[in-house]
Amino acid sequence: MKWKLVLSGTLMAAYLVTAAHAQQGSRSDAWCRDMPLDRGTVQICQAFTYQQCMNSRVANERCYPNPRHGRR
Repeated sequence: MKWKLVLSGTLMAAYLVTAAHAQQGSRSDAWCRDMPLDRGTVQICQAFTYQQCMNSRVANERCYPNPRHGRR
């Protein structure tokens, strides 16, 4: 019985974290940058403004509007 309580608490916490992340992402993903990795790049879309994107860059990454922003 105790494991059911622990499991339900864990699931509720995961749900709240996911909901908060989804809500945050809808406001802060207007600008993207491509972060270089050993075997290619990964797209990072976490900036609300162009200046935030420019400030978060590492090396010579470029900032560009998120192609998926506004399609929700």
